[in-house]
Amino acid sequence: MQKLIQVAAILICGITMLAAQDAQDASKAADAQTVHSANASKSDLTADLAKMHVLLGQMQRNVAFVSSGDTPLKHQFELEIEMWQVLLRDMERKLAAQQNAPTK
Repeated sequence: MQKLIQVAAILICGITMLAAQDAQDASKAADAQTVHSANASKSDLTADLAKMHVLLGQMQRNVAFVSSGDTPLKHQFELEIEMWQVLLRDMERKLAAQQNAPTK
């Protein structure tokens, strides 16, 4: 009877240790996935910023074809271009801060 209790105790301890190890492995896998997702997110953001710069360049070239003089339409285009420039600079600063931040 005493051997049966010892065997049961050993099994319970072994199962508990295995469960703890599985939980630790799952935690490490989740952390690795988070880092991978963050890196993918940064590269996606970098690609999006590059596309937005191309589009902004097209907008700046196209505004030159709007009638000469300071018409309301041309002024609106200029304001929108300026707004996009501000937004892109802000996004670039945030991306640079993320890239310089230490990862866990």
